[in-house]
Amino acid sequence: MPTLRLIPPQDCREEVARRLQVIEQHQHLNAILGVNPDAQSEAERLWQRRRSGAATGPLDGVPLIIKDNIACAGMPLTLGCTGLSSLRAETDAVVVQRLRAAGAIILARANMSEFAFDVRSRSSLGGDVLNALQPGVTAGGSSGGSATAVAIGMAEGALGTDTGGSIRIPCSYAGLVGLRPAFRRAQLSGVAPLSVSKDTVGPMVHTVRDAALLHAIIHGEPLSPLSATSLKGARFGVISSLEGDDPAQHLVWQQALEKLQQAGATLVETELPILAEIETALCLSLYEFRVAFDGWLALQQHAPTSLRDLVSSEACLPEFVPLLEKMLTYEKLKTAEWLAGRRFQRRVRQALGIAAESQRLDAFLYPTVQRQPVSLEKMPPGCAPELAAISGLPAITLPCGRAETGLPVGMELLGAVREERALLGLALGVEQVFGNGAFQ
Repeated sequence: MPTLRLIPPQDCREEVARRLQVIEQHQHLNAILGVNPDAQSEAERLWQRRRSGAATGPLDGVPLIIKDNIACAGMPLTLGCTGLSSLRAETDAVVVQRLRAAGAIILARANMSEFAFDVRSRSSLGGDVLNALQPGVTAGGSSGGSATAVAIGMAEGALGTDTGGSIRIPCSYAGLVGLRPAFRRAQLSGVAPLSVSKDTVGPMVHTVRDAALLHAIIHGEPLSPLSATSLKGARFGVISSLEGDDPAQHLVWQQALEKLQQAGATLVETELPILAEIETALCLSLYEFRVAFDGWLALQQHAPTSLRDLVSSEACLPEFVPLLEKMLTYEKLKTAEWLAGRRFQRRVRQALGIAAESQRLDAFLYPTVQRQPVSLEKMPPGCAPELAAISGLPAITLPCGRAETGLPVGMELLGAVREERALLGLALGVEQVFGNGAFQ
């Protein structure tokens, strides 16, 4: 049964060398924008420290991959954009500081959708990230490089960011566990912004216990063993309107629901009328990106002075230019559109709260995406990932089966409350029902 895989290696020098070899062997997947040139010397230092009998952390010598919009001191910080290729991080992001304090080795920087805009990971610096299981299709986005890196074995874990599904979509495509935590602005220090109202940082790993461990470390929470919540008596609100029309995925989904019922879970059909509005709502990042990004650029060295200058330089993906030009028209926050978007966030959160209370739900349940990828082009995931993104509630995806296409099917659990621990306990119970060894 899946358990912790993020455990200190016996010899972190050998572990780092082995993982770097995997990166070298799979360059064609475009998952990595660059390796940490100090990774092997850091492994040597940690190995010597352990030999001396010094205290070690829970991730002592564990190599991890970091999405390239999260600052790692002394390393490039490019967001996949050619126009930011000369930018280097001066200090670690808060989440990276905590990983290093726990003993982790930052092995490499992951490719991503440029600026974290898309549900497909394509960048002007790194090209298309290919799916580790089927290289002919997209890895998803925007944290596709992190997902492919973990799925192919470049590391056992990675960090991604999630604004509207950017952790959960690529994890679903790769058969991984991906956690979008509840929204916490304080944890975003050192992370390049997309939406100040929706950005989050979370783990992309193989098991729920690994997700719980990384989550606790990067958010500065106490470490304690995670226990599975019994599914006997657990109540899940199944949102059938989010199941989509992919027949191969639908068959796996129905079989997964039957397994949950056999394990004792109660499945409650849940309708959310507000979904119709979510499908047509404009994303808050449209109004927030320019202001937040200009503020971030002002703190960087060797960076363009503004988003407008970056767009004018044409050193970014041409296909993003129309969107960027539209974003440039929003010069300040607290416009009528932005305020309407913030009110809509509260309405979505309230609608979910009412549904959870009236039906006595422990969590909501639906497929992470509505269709599996079939090419390198982006596959519209449907509005399911936006439930967590707009409401600010935590959500986790984990594989619940494999379709006849050979690709995994992701099941997303959306927490009924803002506390991740309860959601992780439920997810561990669900994971034990499915037994996700086939994806690892």
